[in-house]
Amino acid sequence: MSSSGHCSLDCSYCIVNPIVKHQPSLTLQDIEYLLDSVGGKSAIAFSGKGDFFAGYRKGDKLLSRLLDREVDVGLDINGVMIHEFPDLSDEKLNKIRHINLTLHYVQIKNKNALKVWAQNAKLLIRKQRCHTFLMGTILSPHDVELWEEALRFYDHHVFQETGMRITLIRDVLNWESRFEERLESLRNKFDYLVAETRHVDFSQMFKMTDEVICPAGKAFFRVWNDGRIEGCPYIGELSDCGNAKARTFAARETFFAVVSRSIAIAIL
Repeated sequence: MSSSGHCSLDCSYCIVNPIVKHQPSLTLQDIEYLLDSVGGKSAIAFSGKGDFFAGYRKGDKLLSRLLDREVDVGLDINGVMIHEFPDLSDEKLNKIRHINLTLHYVQIKNKNALKVWAQNAKLLIRKQRCHTFLMGTILSPHDVELWEEALRFYDHHVFQETGMRITLIRDVLNWESRFEERLESLRNKFDYLVAETRHVDFSQMFKMTDEVICPAGKAFFRVWNDGRIEGCPYIGELSDCGNAKARTFAARETFFAVVSRSIAIAIL
């Protein structure tokens, strides 16, 4: 669910182009409509266009109120704002199953938010009860001269107090093989705080597969900040499943067998 129509940062490597600013966001009522339509327990991964917390006012307490529901939540956030998270009860924290927190060092430094980010990161780490907590930072060729500075900042302000190691993520849109040596040197220098270097090729999951049973449009949906509900953007009859803001929703009847490997990879 890309619930937010706004991001507080302007990262050069953002895959959202143009970077989303001041667009509509989903309200609690929009999200509840979809949950009521689906029925039963649901899982929502908040990730996509804008930053989750930037999409609503702190006083709205959208996350806290959502966690009153029978729902599990995943958060993909930049850490500049975390709103009501510090005040969540243990019961609600237990419903947050995954957190993906990214250190966008150059942007945060330029916006004079390093101190705030470090405080938020430490609080998120200490209070989280999730199954998985991914701390990552994007290594972009645009900012290669600041890679080491970013890790030194993380070491001094977060790692030394929490012990949370960080994952180095290649900026796949701009990466070139000539940066591999620089990356390897960086990893060796900060081996004690680097968890892994990530560049995931999802196509390998389907390498030996000619057919999959796809839940898109039946048990899995992509919801956008303007309310659009998609089953699958790559298969025409599954692309439009309604609109949360217009209070329309239509799931399909059965699961779908995907024969084309290329379509299966696209869906993932």
